[in-house]
Amino acid sequence: MEGDVELDSWRLLWQARAPVVPDVRDLVERETRRMRRFVAGEIAITIVFGGGSLGWAALSRRTDVLVLALGVWLFIAIAWTLAFLLRRGAWAPAAATTTAFLDLAILRCRRRHEAVIAQAVLYVMILGFDLAWIYFSTAPRAQPGALAFLTSGAIVWVWAVTAALAVAAVRYRQKLARELAALTGLRHEMEGGPA
Repeated sequence: MEGDVELDSWRLLWQARAPVVPDVRDLVERETRRMRRFVAGEIAITIVFGGGSLGWAALSRRTDVLVLALGVWLFIAIAWTLAFLLRRGAWAPAAATTTAFLDLAILRCRRRHEAVIAQAVLYVMILGFDLAWIYFSTAPRAQPGALAFLTSGAIVWVWAVTAALAVAAVRYRQKLARELAALTGLRHEMEGGPA
Protein backbone atom coordinates (compact mmCIF):
# COMPACT_ATOMS: atom_id res chain seq x y z
CA MET A 1 0.00 0.00 0.00
CA GLU A 2 1.43 3.28 -1.13
CA GLY A 3 1.26 6.29 1.21
CA ASP A 4 -0.27 9.60 0.24
CA VAL A 5 2.69 11.85 -0.65
CA GLU A 6 0.78 15.06 -0.10
CA LEU A 7 -0.53 13.88 3.25
CA ASP A 8 2.96 12.84 4.32
CA SER A 9 4.38 16.24 3.33
CA TRP A 10 1.62 18.03 5.28
CA ARG A 11 2.31 15.79 8.29
CA LEU A 12 6.04 16.61 8.16
CA LEU A 13 5.28 20.31 7.79
CA TRP A 14 2.89 20.19 10.75
CA GLN A 15 5.48 18.37 12.88
CA ALA A 16 8.12 20.97 12.02
CA ARG A 17 5.73 23.71 13.10
CA ALA A 18 4.39 21.87 16.12
CA PRO A 19 5.23 23.61 19.35
CA VAL A 20 7.78 21.19 20.81
CA VAL A 21 8.21 23.69 23.60
CA PRO A 22 5.24 26.04 23.77
CA ASP A 23 7.40 28.82 25.14
CA VAL A 24 9.93 28.98 22.28
CA ARG A 25 7.92 31.45 20.20
CA ASP A 26 7.07 33.50 23.31
CA LEU A 27 10.74 33.48 24.36
CA VAL A 28 11.87 34.77 20.97
CA GLU A 29 9.15 37.42 20.85
CA ARG A 30 10.04 38.58 24.38
CA GLU A 31 13.71 38.79 23.43
CA THR A 32 12.82 40.76 20.29
CA ARG A 33 10.93 43.31 22.39
CA ARG A 34 13.90 43.47 24.77
CA MET A 35 16.28 44.03 21.85
CA ARG A 36 14.11 46.92 20.63
CA ARG A 37 14.15 48.47 24.12
CA PHE A 38 17.95 48.15 24.19
CA VAL A 39 18.20 49.95 20.85
CA ALA A 40 15.99 52.73 22.21
CA GLY A 41 18.23 52.91 25.29
CA GLU A 42 21.33 53.07 23.11
CA ILE A 43 19.82 55.95 21.14
CA ALA A 44 18.97 57.78 24.37
CA ILE A 45 22.50 57.25 25.74
CA THR A 46 23.99 58.49 22.48
CA ILE A 47 21.86 61.64 22.61
CA VAL A 48 22.48 62.34 26.31
CA PHE A 49 26.17 61.53 26.58
CA GLY A 50 27.21 62.28 23.01
CA GLY A 51 25.19 65.47 22.75
CA GLY A 52 25.97 66.50 26.32
CA SER A 53 29.71 66.10 25.86
CA LEU A 54 29.65 68.07 22.60
CA GLY A 55 27.55 70.80 24.22
CA TRP A 56 29.91 71.00 27.20
CA ALA A 57 32.95 71.14 24.89
CA ALA A 58 31.38 73.91 22.80
CA LEU A 59 30.32 75.97 25.81
CA SER A 60 33.46 75.54 27.90
CA ARG A 61 35.99 75.90 25.07
CA ARG A 62 38.45 73.90 27.20
CA THR A 63 40.89 71.53 25.56
CA ASP A 64 40.47 68.84 28.23
CA VAL A 65 36.69 68.86 27.74
CA LEU A 66 37.17 68.56 23.98
CA VAL A 67 39.40 65.53 24.60
CA LEU A 68 36.64 64.07 26.79
CA ALA A 69 34.01 64.68 24.09
CA LEU A 70 36.21 62.99 21.48
CA GLY A 71 36.71 60.02 23.82
CA VAL A 72 32.97 59.78 24.48
CA TRP A 73 32.24 59.71 20.75
CA LEU A 74 34.97 57.14 20.13
CA PHE A 75 33.43 54.83 22.74
CA ILE A 76 29.93 55.47 21.39
CA ALA A 77 31.14 54.45 17.91
CA ILE A 78 32.77 51.30 19.32
CA ALA A 79 29.63 50.42 21.30
CA TRP A 80 27.34 50.90 18.29
CA THR A 81 29.65 48.78 16.11
CA LEU A 82 29.68 45.98 18.67
CA ALA A 83 25.91 46.18 19.13
CA PHE A 84 25.37 46.04 15.36
CA LEU A 85 27.68 43.04 14.97
CA LEU A 86 26.14 41.17 17.91
CA ARG A 87 22.58 41.72 16.66
CA ARG A 88 23.34 40.99 13.00
CA GLY A 89 21.14 38.12 11.81
CA ALA A 90 19.44 37.81 15.20
CA TRP A 91 16.28 39.83 14.65
CA ALA A 92 13.95 37.21 13.21
CA PRO A 93 13.85 33.45 12.64
CA ALA A 94 14.74 32.17 9.19
CA ALA A 95 11.35 30.44 8.91
CA ALA A 96 8.13 30.12 10.86
CA THR A 97 9.08 26.74 12.32
CA THR A 98 9.82 25.65 15.84
CA THR A 99 13.31 24.65 14.74
CA ALA A 100 13.99 28.12 13.30
CA PHE A 101 12.72 29.81 16.47
CA LEU A 102 14.87 27.51 18.59
CA ASP A 103 17.92 28.17 16.40
CA LEU A 104 17.33 31.90 16.79
CA ALA A 105 17.04 31.55 20.58
CA ILE A 106 20.35 29.63 20.61
CA LEU A 107 22.03 32.27 18.42
CA ARG A 108 20.78 35.09 20.65
CA CYS A 109 21.97 33.28 23.77
CA ARG A 110 25.45 32.84 22.25
CA ARG A 111 25.53 36.49 21.21
CA ARG A 112 24.54 37.63 24.73
CA HIS A 113 27.35 35.44 26.05
CA GLU A 114 29.78 37.19 23.67
CA ALA A 115 28.30 40.58 24.56
CA VAL A 116 29.26 40.15 28.22
CA ILE A 117 32.91 39.82 27.20
CA ALA A 118 32.67 42.77 24.81
CA GLN A 119 31.01 44.90 27.50
CA ALA A 120 33.70 44.00 30.04
CA VAL A 121 36.49 44.98 27.65
CA LEU A 122 34.71 48.21 26.73
CA TYR A 123 34.12 48.98 30.42
CA VAL A 124 37.84 48.59 31.19
CA MET A 125 38.74 50.85 28.25
CA ILE A 126 36.23 53.53 29.31
CA LEU A 127 37.32 53.28 32.94
CA GLY A 128 40.98 53.70 31.98
CA PHE A 129 40.18 56.68 29.77
CA ASP A 130 37.97 58.33 32.39
CA LEU A 131 40.47 57.88 35.21
CA ALA A 132 43.29 59.22 33.04
CA TRP A 133 41.12 62.17 31.99
CA ILE A 134 40.18 62.96 35.61
CA TYR A 135 43.78 62.66 36.74
CA PHE A 136 45.23 64.88 34.01
CA SER A 137 42.41 67.43 34.08
CA THR A 138 42.91 67.90 37.84
CA ALA A 139 46.74 67.49 37.88
CA PRO A 140 47.50 71.23 37.74
CA ARG A 141 45.77 71.55 41.12
CA ALA A 142 48.63 69.82 42.97
CA GLN A 143 47.23 66.32 42.42
CA PRO A 144 49.25 63.59 44.18
CA GLY A 145 50.97 60.86 42.14
CA ALA A 146 49.00 58.46 39.97
CA LEU A 147 49.13 55.64 42.55
CA ALA A 148 47.89 57.93 45.32
CA PHE A 149 45.14 59.15 42.98
CA LEU A 150 44.01 55.61 42.10
CA THR A 151 43.84 54.62 45.77
CA SER A 152 42.36 57.83 47.11
CA GLY A 153 39.06 57.93 48.96
CA ALA A 154 37.53 60.00 46.18
CA ILE A 155 37.87 57.08 43.77
CA VAL A 156 37.29 54.10 46.06
CA TRP A 157 33.63 53.94 44.93
CA VAL A 158 34.85 53.23 41.37
CA TRP A 159 36.56 50.04 42.55
CA ALA A 160 33.48 48.98 44.52
CA VAL A 161 31.23 49.50 41.47
CA THR A 162 33.73 47.66 39.26
CA ALA A 163 33.80 44.68 41.65
CA ALA A 164 29.99 44.59 41.80
CA LEU A 165 29.75 44.72 38.00
CA ALA A 166 32.33 41.93 37.69
CA VAL A 167 30.33 39.70 40.04
CA ALA A 168 27.12 40.47 38.13
CA ALA A 169 28.82 39.68 34.80
CA VAL A 170 30.12 36.33 36.06
CA ARG A 171 26.69 35.36 37.39
CA TYR A 172 25.00 36.43 34.17
CA ARG A 173 27.47 34.38 32.08
CA GLN A 174 26.75 31.35 34.27
CA LYS A 175 23.00 31.87 33.76
CA LEU A 176 23.55 32.17 30.00
CA ALA A 177 25.66 28.99 29.98
CA ARG A 178 22.79 27.09 31.68
CA GLU A 179 20.27 28.58 29.24
CA LEU A 180 22.45 27.71 26.26
CA ALA A 181 22.89 24.13 27.52
CA ALA A 182 19.11 23.75 27.89
CA LEU A 183 18.44 25.18 24.42
CA THR A 184 21.10 23.09 22.68
CA GLY A 185 19.89 20.01 24.56
CA LEU A 186 16.38 20.66 23.31
CA ARG A 187 17.73 21.15 19.79
CA HIS A 188 19.51 17.78 19.95
CA GLU A 189 16.32 16.11 21.18
CA MET A 190 14.44 17.60 18.24
CA GLU A 191 17.02 16.14 15.88
CA GLY A 192 16.51 12.77 17.51
CA GLY A 193 19.92 12.61 19.15
CA PRO A 194 20.89 12.40 22.81
CA ALA A 195 20.45 15.53 24.89
